[in-house]
Amino acid sequence: MIPQRSNRSASNAGLMLTTMMLLIGITMACSQRSQTTQSSQTVSQPFVTEEIFTVCEVPPSFPGGNALIRDYLRQNLRYPEAAIKAKVQGRVFVSFLVTKDGTIRDVTILKGYSHGINDEAIRLTQAMPTWIPGKQAGHAVNVTYNLVIPFELASLK
Repeated sequence: MIPQRSNRSASNAGLMLTTMMLLIGITMACSQRSQTTQSSQTVSQPFVTEEIFTVCEVPPSFPGGNALIRDYLRQNLRYPEAAIKAKVQGRVFVSFLVTKDGTIRDVTILKGYSHGINDEAIRLTQAMPTWIPGKQAGHAVNVTYNLVIPFELASLK
């Protein structure tokens, strides 16, 4: 007889797999994605390219170090009342762009929840202070960054 896994352990395994995939993506060899727009002058002009890195030599970092992200989240998170009433909790996976000047742009939810939790995760991310930009070959670059924001009812006590 084969033991069956509970829904909770299956959910935990899925979360661990997702987290591992995010970490693998961060540690991959340097890769980049380009957004290309054509110059409006003549066809012979070169394309203007704005590179967006998914991984770079020096990743972007939260001011004071990435360990302080947890403190920022804990101090600034406003748990939505609707989520408290519905007892909704979990981890929201957020992706955003850290620009060459360290500003946060293009915040999107990769995996989220209802009852206002996604909106709060977006608000919290957009309100972050200016980051230290990522670097490639010694130059500041635009980098996509993924972050997990925990929403835990136990943290409200």
